[in-house]
Amino acid sequence: MYNYTQGISIKFLCLFLIIVLSGCESEKKKHTLDLNPIIPTGIGVNIHGELSNVDVQRFNEANIKLVRLDLKWEMVELEKGKYNFDYYDKLTKILKDNNIRPYFILDYSNKIYEKDRSVVTKQGQEAFANFAIAAVDRYKGKNAIWEIWNEPNAELFWTQQPSYDKYGELVEKVAPLIKQYDESGTVVAPALGIIDNESLQWLENFLKRGGILDNIDALSVHPYKPHSPETVSDDYRKIRELIKKHTNREIPIISGEWGYSAVDKPDYSLSEQGQAEYLIRMLVLNSINNIPVSIWYDWRNNGTQINYDQHNFGLLRYNYEIKPAYNALVNFNRLLSGFSYKERLNKNLSDDYLVKFTNKSSKEIYVYWTTEASHSVNISLPSDKGEIVTMYGERQGISWTDKISLNFTTSPQYLIVK
Repeated sequence: MYNYTQGISIKFLCLFLIIVLSGCESEKKKHTLDLNPIIPTGIGVNIHGELSNVDVQRFNEANIKLVRLDLKWEMVELEKGKYNFDYYDKLTKILKDNNIRPYFILDYSNKIYEKDRSVVTKQGQEAFANFAIAAVDRYKGKNAIWEIWNEPNAELFWTQQPSYDKYGELVEKVAPLIKQYDESGTVVAPALGIIDNESLQWLENFLKRGGILDNIDALSVHPYKPHSPETVSDDYRKIRELIKKHTNREIPIISGEWGYSAVDKPDYSLSEQGQAEYLIRMLVLNSINNIPVSIWYDWRNNGTQINYDQHNFGLLRYNYEIKPAYNALVNFNRLLSGFSYKERLNKNLSDDYLVKFTNKSSKEIYVYWTTEASHSVNISLPSDKGEIVTMYGERQGISWTDKISLNFTTSPQYLIVK
């Protein structure tokens, strides 16, 4: 005989399991970022303007997998309710044809709705949301990263500070819509400009709103520094502490923009060689800190070699000449392609970095450098042979028994174990 009570119980159990499993599946879809990605999956650059054939050629040579670009509201909606994406269609097609993941920044304001470079009115919020829906619906299914605004904690990009309340309202409105229209997409915010006490307080106020971290897949930051990149580990620690105060979810941190301006000029603060060193050190430090996306700012210099007042953050000069940083990135991606971060071996030596990367075949590559004066260090490693490779790819064979002597300099080098 059929037991009615038992039948009801079974039905409720099945329903419960469906809900739980659906919730788990939904949780899986909350972000598509591998916290320890295989190189060069999470490495990208920031661009401005159109892409030429030379850009594409250089992207492919350097194995660039991500490109971050502004998707500007005012360029798309010139008349209320009418959208023209022709300019971005061309850019997006180039990225798709070259297997490059787009990282769209939905920005900035629009004079037909807002008087300032911000979104503070209900009408403006609604209009920005409609623009976002139109953009996301047009470019969905491309595994895109969708970032809501750029550096809203800076007066330059969001007029009238502090902005965390109004910007928070915008994120709460737009982030769920992006998820609704593009299941393949990853939603990130707030593109925090610089990490210091002031910006961390802004971030604290932003996260206090509640619900923010339920609607985004990763927290994006711009860890610009006036000095070498090594202190970023402490910055990431502070941000993770803030995240934990406001959610139990695991929210990745991504480095959405970070770079160093450099010119080979005696009285300039950083040489192009120094820029190349900082780039590679930045990428390795981000790997150590489980930062799944590292976007270098910038792809190309804004100014000529003569006009030193312009920004010179590029991997290429304004005329597309290759800078040392570009060659260093080409070598990094080529050597470590298919590898991912394993561990830092010498944590007790704060100034020296010896970082191990491995691949699926258990092959090992070590990246090493120092923040101090050059010196040699004896490292205990099982007897073997391999190669020492410089930051730009020059190779030298080496073999050792029990210990290997490595020359640590500010320029990262690679030990490839055969």
